[in-house]
Amino acid sequence: MIERIWVLESGNEATDVLIPPSQYMQLIVPLEGSEYIWNDMPNDKNMLEGISLQTHCVHYPAGTKLLGIRFYPFGVFPFLECEGKDLLNQMMEVSLPGKPGLEAVNDEELLNEVYHLLHVLYDDLSYQRIKPLKDFYQTVRWSEDSMSIEEYCKLNGTNYTTLNRKFSIITGLSTKKFERLVKFRKSLCNLIDSSDKLTEIGADAGYFDQAHFIREFKLFLHCTPATYQSLIQSADKDTQIINYNFRLF
Repeated sequence: MIERIWVLESGNEATDVLIPPSQYMQLIVPLEGSEYIWNDMPNDKNMLEGISLQTHCVHYPAGTKLLGIRFYPFGVFPFLECEGKDLLNQMMEVSLPGKPGLEAVNDEELLNEVYHLLHVLYDDLSYQRIKPLKDFYQTVRWSEDSMSIEEYCKLNGTNYTTLNRKFSIITGLSTKKFERLVKFRKSLCNLIDSSDKLTEIGADAGYFDQAHFIREFKLFLHCTPATYQSLIQSADKDTQIINYNFRLF
């Protein structure tokens, strides 16, 4: 249910970041009194960030330190029972038991605090509600073989309408729209990490031709893959580091 746990430290200089559309949800906890600015909104509280179909602008002042727990789209619900339909393209403040990071003196102790927090928050009945969505995600997204949503439902005796309704409530997106977001995100990752040609990147992400790839990419980022690739290469040349999860210029 959890994709990764991360800690961000901005160091001695302020950092401005563009975070592209993403299929993940994140719990973000400011540490050591940190405050950051998300889409012109100052934040110093525990915030839950939903799935996004838009690029978000984030400003981290010098000395910012944040803890993040990045969930798969279905993964937040067993811990916080928040529905994705209320979180799409936005953040909301959440109440947590205790203050993660308050007693930690090193990363190992901080991680232990996070594990304890997750153990306290976890509810098995809530997990049983999202288990069919988890099974669907694992089969369709992590399988070596490409499978359509309709094929999955037929193979598993699942009603498409029921699956789509539950998926929309928990994640905030229909299964079809989520599939489009995942394809875009895969092409974006390959655009950054791969030296393949754009035609190969589009095909590997599941687009049936280059025109389809360009049209969908522009839908999410309002520019062509070639233009965005140039921006990435320029940023990488200037900074020597590029991370699509947090840093995109």
